[in-house]
Amino acid sequence: MARNNHPGRRFWAIVITVGVAVACVSGLISFGSMFRQAAECSDNVVAFAKSQSLIYDSFNDSAAMTSQVLALENAAQLARNISYSIDGIDQAGLEGSARQLGLSNAFVLSADGQLVWSYSNNDVTFDMVQQEVTDEVALEVIDDYRKMYATRIVLDDGSYIDVGCAARIDEPGMVVAGYYTSEAFSNRYLLSLQNMLAGYDVRGSGDIVVESDGKVVAANMLPNQVSGDIQLDPVDAKVVEDIKSRCTLGETTLLLSGSKSYVASLDKARDYYVYTFMPVSSCLGEVAGFVAVALALYSVVVAVFALSRRKSEHEHLHELVVQEREYAERLAKSAHQAQIANRAKTEFLQRMSHDIRTPINGIRGMVEVANAYDHDLAKQRDCRQKIWAASGILSDLVNEVLDMSKLESGEVELDLRPVDLIELINEVCQIMERQAQQLGVTISCDLSGVVHPSIVASPLHLKRLIMNIASNAVKYNKPGGAVRVTCTEQANEGEVAVYDIVIADTGIGMRPDFQARMFEPFAREQQKDAEHATGTGLGTAIAKQLAELMGGGVAYESQLGVGTTCTITLPLIIDLDASSGPVDRHAPDMVTLDGLSVLLVEDNDLNREIAEFVLFNAGAKVACVDDGVEAVSAFEQADAGTYDLILMDIMMPNMDGYEATRAIRSLERDDARTIPVVAMSANAFTEDKVRCREAGMDEHLAKPIDSQKLIEALSKILAVKGR
Repeated sequence: MARNNHPGRRFWAIVITVGVAVACVSGLISFGSMFRQAAECSDNVVAFAKSQSLIYDSFNDSAAMTSQVLALENAAQLARNISYSIDGIDQAGLEGSARQLGLSNAFVLSADGQLVWSYSNNDVTFDMVQQEVTDEVALEVIDDYRKMYATRIVLDDGSYIDVGCAARIDEPGMVVAGYYTSEAFSNRYLLSLQNMLAGYDVRGSGDIVVESDGKVVAANMLPNQVSGDIQLDPVDAKVVEDIKSRCTLGETTLLLSGSKSYVASLDKARDYYVYTFMPVSSCLGEVAGFVAVALALYSVVVAVFALSRRKSEHEHLHELVVQEREYAERLAKSAHQAQIANRAKTEFLQRMSHDIRTPINGIRGMVEVANAYDHDLAKQRDCRQKIWAASGILSDLVNEVLDMSKLESGEVELDLRPVDLIELINEVCQIMERQAQQLGVTISCDLSGVVHPSIVASPLHLKRLIMNIASNAVKYNKPGGAVRVTCTEQANEGEVAVYDIVIADTGIGMRPDFQARMFEPFAREQQKDAEHATGTGLGTAIAKQLAELMGGGVAYESQLGVGTTCTITLPLIIDLDASSGPVDRHAPDMVTLDGLSVLLVEDNDLNREIAEFVLFNAGAKVACVDDGVEAVSAFEQADAGTYDLILMDIMMPNMDGYEATRAIRSLERDDARTIPVVAMSANAFTEDKVRCREAGMDEHLAKPIDSQKLIEALSKILAVKGR
């Protein structure tokens, strides 16, 4: 009997021995595969962290340098402005110059570093920056006007201020110009290594720690950490220290730290050290499962189930490889897009620096030329015309940048009101004719296809949409070329009609590769024939977003060297009340301003002088006050009917234009509710116009003010009011 059982015991012994071998081999294979995958993942993580740290440093260093250079330039300009003042600098003069330069903070110091005058539109005081701007290095600029000093001062709450220091020109001392950035803005717009690690979770990629100068600056095991010093828990900190002391740079190794084993790596990118580590225990479940499956398959039908398992494993591994490859491609695409965006912004800043400085140079240069020809009236007139043209270019550049900023933030609101579409398009064509004549381009307009010209739309945004497209058609045309504007009504469904506004030119056209990215912000066609064209590269992007905001779209067809056709498709509400009656396209009769009394409320001396000059030349009598408090007092103390119109600035000290208008409207006298109040402000967005109406104003005129448009607008308002 014993002999008969012996072959069975031998068989089971062989089976058990082979099973143990299968378990051991499968465990080793699984662990080796896990280690290789962990090492590969670690290499990918390190490569990603290295590339992102370089992008992080480059971007943030560039942003800091740009801000500090701007602070230096404006510190020097502020010193020059102070030296131009005949009566010397005072608080009001400093505030005026600082606001003109767009500074958040400005300080004037004596030769011994003591504060003389200060300006701030935020919570930053001189005490908070005194140590940095009065140390020995900073004060050296007082001794030599050629020296300048700039630095970034990080405040206790995480915000910072970039300051530039320049010597005073009028007397010994120093001028400090500053740009303040709040903590919220900094966290939102500056790159962060912590955010760059957001795509790597701990379970899939292990723990990742980035260190600089002995401090941890990013770690993916702390997803809620945004900025500031990062403190690792003691276990993770111990692992990082062991990696430093025992791991070789650029290699993945098996590390024993404390009572746990880790797959760890160490690498360096510029000034950053990148540590990755994954507990081996987190992968043992996978190994144990693999062994169990192998033993189960072996115990049932070794050959069949082993083959099936191998096939399944192959598909699973292939899927993982495909997923990793797709993920790597997405990361590469994201990095490429980030690089393109950064490059576009850099190019935009370079172009803006050129495009802004060019008209500024023209304005300043023509002033010098005019000064040299004091008695030559013809030369003086020519200089003024060129200064006016250059200032118009500068105004257009600023408007486009501000419009794009509003559109990207989603803060644009349409101001719907009755509009005559034919008059609006004709007005755009008339505006463009002057530019077209200078370039030798003819403009024609065919609006015969418009059945319902009276619509309800936002005239400012609709005009900007058509103007941006038409302006490009003129700028990128050829001498002797043509631009044709047509408008047709394609469909009419009740109160809504679909209009196609087509702008076709015989210009230089666009290359196919540029057409694929023409709607990207800051994109500009670079052709030899277009070198004369200037702009920000925002016009087309703004037009597309405006069209989509109105529920429509913009489509282009272009052939290089032949021309471009743009079709703007917009669904617009028909103004049925206006459409039912005859349309009068003649301009309303303008009333004169002769003998009218105007209360001008303006805190800026230069703007007040200009407005007073325009009104006086139009025949009006002008009384001037400096702020809202004085405006309310002047109106209240004057007899009823003394003033025919109030021209009100918005941003003023003591009391702004909104409060002043509400205060006047609330007075217990009849003329307080009926006198026309017109806003004259640099706040030119739709929401600003809405706020003006809510405050009780009759109209809003945006700065810079065109004298002819000012008189026409006031005339229309007075005509409506029956004055």
